[in-house]
Amino acid sequence: MTTVGQIYDLIDGFAPFRNQDGFDNSGLCVGSRSQEVSRVLLALDASNSVVDEAKRLGCELIVTHHPVIFHPMKRLDTDYPAARALAAGIACIGCHTSLDSAPYGVSDMMVKLLGFENLGVTPEINRRDPETGAPVGYGAMARCPKMSPKELAELSKERFKSAALRWVDGGRDIDTVACGSGACSEIMEYAKELGAQAVITADVKLDRFLEAHRLGITLIDAGHYETEVIALPYLKEKIEAAFGLECIVSRADGVVCGI
Repeated sequence: MTTVGQIYDLIDGFAPFRNQDGFDNSGLCVGSRSQEVSRVLLALDASNSVVDEAKRLGCELIVTHHPVIFHPMKRLDTDYPAARALAAGIACIGCHTSLDSAPYGVSDMMVKLLGFENLGVTPEINRRDPETGAPVGYGAMARCPKMSPKELAELSKERFKSAALRWVDGGRDIDTVACGSGACSEIMEYAKELGAQAVITADVKLDRFLEAHRLGITLIDAGHYETEVIALPYLKEKIEAAFGLECIVSRADGVVCGI
């Protein structure tokens, strides 16, 4: 029988938890490494709806991108997803910035979904692997067929199935793009130095759009959920291939955000 610890170790192999950013809480948030697993639910977030779905489907483990415990908790109540999962005997593993910054991370998955050529360059390096000393950071640089800002915006909306898309026109054609999953607009200046004419990310604030316009960068906000939920099929493939377990992509995920 497969255990939570074995699945944790598998994920740690391709997206090392030691490389998560300092603010993060990736890893085993709920449950025990020795807990047996026959079915896994995959979701971006372990909301109450997702925990209830896991219980209904007989999943002993939820693997998410965002950790179910992110901020310190001062009390436990079954209205909180982490406590709800614990009460139901469901373990939770989150692989957040550890997967964002993995050798093949969520930004690389964005490049693949768009059909662009991955240049193997990380725009923002902000830490180093404590074991290997290798640089770790966010984003992926890509080469694309020459297109206008509007064409890139339309392609992004189509490929990410964005519920809503916000963008600013950088005023020039594009052949080099930086992708940054989730809230990653801080890579914009680094990407410009590397020759990018466009950045695709999410959670962009007004001041970043204004700065992008000043810099002549096409900045596209394709949605936080939309730019990160693409990691779930990848996790499903990895876990199923290693253990032969049934892995289910949540249908309740995203409903809190109306997606």
